[in-house]
Amino acid sequence: MNFKNRKGISTFVAILLMILLAVAAGVVIYAYTMGYFGNLGGTSTPGTISLDSASLNGTTHVMKAYIRNVGRGSVDFDNIYVNGTLVPDGNVTANPDPVSEGDVSEITVTYWAFETPKTYEIKIVAEDNTQLAFSVKATS
Repeated sequence: MNFKNRKGISTFVAILLMILLAVAAGVVIYAYTMGYFGNLGGTSTPGTISLDSASLNGTTHVMKAYIRNVGRGSVDFDNIYVNGTLVPDGNVTANPDPVSEGDVSEITVTYWAFETPKTYEIKIVAEDNTQLAFSVKATS
């Protein structure tokens, strides 16, 4: 057989095909990681909450925090921790709960361990694992 007369794909066309293949693979990887293919990248995305203000009265053992939902969707508060210790549900009120997009919720925590002039680490965890941690100093 004579192979000198047979011709294959030109080098230029082969390079264009390789570039096209690389771009298509990049688009598929990007779409997967950004969650465009349904919930393949995860089941849900957590919300975003921020602290507007917080105050703690060591005499009455009451902490008030104003939490703003700055993310998308509503956030439903689940647990509150003081220095790593879970506060019982009966000692926590959140109004409103869940808090809608752009709204502010007033969270009141009554906890007997609050003493003046100590500083406490407060951690708020929502049902979708949205978390907010902040420090507040007890005053009288």
